[in-house]
Amino acid sequence: MLISKNIQIEFADSSIKAINAINDIREGVRSASLNLYSRYDVQIQTPMVYGEDKVIVEIKIPEEIVDTFAIGPHLKGVATYLLKQYTGRYNQYLVGKRLLVYTEVATPNSSENNFRMEDRLEAVSKFAKLLERSDEEAIDAISQILIILKEAAGKNDITGI
Repeated sequence: MLISKNIQIEFADSSIKAINAINDIREGVRSASLNLYSRYDVQIQTPMVYGEDKVIVEIKIPEEIVDTFAIGPHLKGVATYLLKQYTGRYNQYLVGKRLLVYTEVATPNSSENNFRMEDRLEAVSKFAKLLERSDEEAIDAISQILIILKEAAGKNDITGI
């Protein structure tokens, strides 16, 4: 039995939207899908546009490997394809070594993440710097953030926090 997962594809650099490169992304997914199907029996559907600017791809994973199948590392072939096939076109959109970001969404229309990738990375960086400190102010701030995360996890049924 195959388990379906909907994955939103975004560029790591928020100055470009995935919708602007939908045809290239579709070609990259087509290329990556052959490898994933032959190795893992994972099926990747053609990326589709949802809403005004979201690109969602449905991935069907065999039930026996769904718990251990890491989406991001297995979809890196899409970004590799874009960087190799369209030499120079996407290099300017690399953030570190990352071109694309893959986020699992419950349903295609449920992902209303309005935070730019740069803002998300900046938040993670600031939190990491806060964790390096051990003064009372930092400890209080960390405690407040953890309380907020736990509350949000309960409201949105997010597991693992």
